[in-house]
Amino acid sequence: IIVHLKFSKCSMKLKHLQSALSTVPTPQFPSPHIALEQYGTSPLLTSHVIHTALSRDDVGPGMSVCDLGSGTGMLGIGSALVGCSLVICVDCDEGAMAIARENFVVMGIDNSLVDDEEEEEEGE
Repeated sequence: IIVHLKFSKCSMKLKHLQSALSTVPTPQFPSPHIALEQYGTSPLLTSHVIHTALSRDDVGPGMSVCDLGSGTGMLGIGSALVGCSLVICVDCDEGAMAIARENFVVMGIDNSLVDDEEEEEEGE
């Protein structure tokens, strides 16, 4: 999943980020694959990771984020919520990516959602 966003400034407080992330419809894996070491990233943990990165200027407006092993997309969604202009989520599990896509759409972070599988099919 690749999302291009346009934000100018973000000063989101931790509690607001946690509140926003708590509305993600599927933050956890419904049936995790043990061989893929899948585990859910809770809204609480995600908000703290993103807020810490934001305070260190590692994420934020105009920045790019690549979440490898993104699962349900929680870190990508959190990055988008704090104003990152490019968020790339990568996972080898198609089921996880389907959940992540739906989570991005439901959260309203789909203004430039790109699905690389759809692009590959169109190019063939």
